[in-house]
Amino acid sequence: MTFVTVRELHDRTSEILRAAAAEKVVFVTRNGKPVAVIRGLSEEDLEDLVMLHDPTFREALDDAFSDLEAGRVIPLDEAVAMTEAQGESTTNS
Repeated sequence: MTFVTVRELHDRTSEILRAAAAEKVVFVTRNGKPVAVIRGLSEEDLEDLVMLHDPTFREALDDAFSDLEAGRVIPLDEAVAMTEAQGESTTNS
């Protein structure tokens, strides 16, 4: 864990970003109080972060959890079997 002031962040930005990229967490303080956290970020982390903050994705995720809690879902293997059965019935007709 590393603590830096806003002034240090300004003066040593590249060095501090390298430390964050090396899996260290850097806390930025102003007047002795924490104001930000800088940490390394992989491409996968970025995708997760973007999805979790996308309102459309969040709404769809909330809807999915509601459906799960209400019992309006079926196991994947059942859904696949139903889809395959439907496909077979349309090719046989």
